[in-house]
Formats: sequence, structure tokens, C-alpha cells
Amino acid sequence: MFVIWFRMYPGDAESKWPRELLTDRRVEHRWDEPKTAGRWFMTNLNALRPSRGGDGVFPQRVDALWDSYLLFDRNAAWNETPNGLLSWGFPVMRTRAQLLKDFQFAIGGAQTSDTRGRPPR
Repeated sequence: MFVIWFRMYPGDAESKWPRELLTDRRVEHRWDEPKTAGRWFMTNLNALRPSRGGDGVFPQRVDALWDSYLLFDRNAAWNETPNGLLSWGFPVMRTRAQLLKDFQFAIGGAQTSDTRGRPPR
């Protein structure tokens, strides 16, 4: 899993990003000061064609895809335009239930959340 951080608000900074939110050893955190990844995905999101749909309406004056998830199939190929996009959502907190549902589909696993998208206790 790649988590890409960049500055969107005046107080955002690499030294302040919340690394403690995603501590699984498989998570790769990256700081992208020029917003290269966010700008690319904002420009190319329509070409990615998610197989399970997308959810969200982006602000009118935004220069990069942010506060979003993009869930790719494990067999996705990252060429000029990556394939294998299962779903995307914006903002993450509003679309987290769909992310969990699609993640479970992707791994073929059992239900791991309640109906509100929260993990079991």
C-alpha cells in the first residue's frame, strides 16, 4: 500500500504528516512536495475505469487528487496508464465503507467491518 502525502493547506508539512495512522509494515509512506502523483491522478482519473465504481465529487478549484483512495487489483499493471483499478473514493472518511467492502472483495476475505465501515472490536 502506498500512501502519498503532500501540502494542500498552509499548515501541511512533511514533518507533520500523521505516520501513526497507518503503521502496518506493508504501508509505504511518501512525501510528494510538487504533488506529481496527485496531479497525474486528477488529470487521468477518468481514463482509469474502475471495475467496481467510484464515489465522490471533487472541489471545483483543486489542482491535485487528494484525501482519496484508489484501490487496485493485485494484478494491476502500471504502464503509461495503470489498469486494474477496482474503485476510488473521495473523501476517504466519507467513502471508507466502500473502501472496506471493495478491499474485502479484492482479497476474497470474510466481512471485517460493521455496516458503517468500522472494523470489529
